[in-house]
Amino acid sequence: MKGIREQLAPLALTILRAYTGIVMAVHGYQKFQNLDATIGVFTQLGMPMPDKLVWLAIAGEFLGGLGLIVGLLTPLAAFGVFATMFVAVSQVHFKNGLLSSNNGYEYPMTLMWIAFFFIMNGAGKYSLDALFCKKKQSGIEI
Repeated sequence: MKGIREQLAPLALTILRAYTGIVMAVHGYQKFQNLDATIGVFTQLGMPMPDKLVWLAIAGEFLGGLGLIVGLLTPLAAFGVFATMFVAVSQVHFKNGLLSSNNGYEYPMTLMWIAFFFIMNGAGKYSLDALFCKKKQSGIEI
């Protein structure tokens, strides 16, 4: 059984990275498509300089998501996702408790910790980072 796990681990890592990237890129794209509404939400939340902060959120989600999808500049892309989700958790969701049914932090915090994993471990074997760098992309054996 260990042999199968070792063979499939790089694929599992790629699926996790790419799917997380898709989710984040779609959320960033939605914010961009509804820019005025997103600025309004940021304003209602009391965010400072909402018309500027919204662009950081879009960049973190959309560009970070795209980077995760293809595994390019993965630690930087994942940092954008991590930072955006950290702000979402700390400024919006944490006060509502854990459950997402109450607009809680379970979903954005899960994305935040997945992003942290990729900051620390890189994109993995099946990525543009691995293709361009031609070196081990992860601190863990997968």
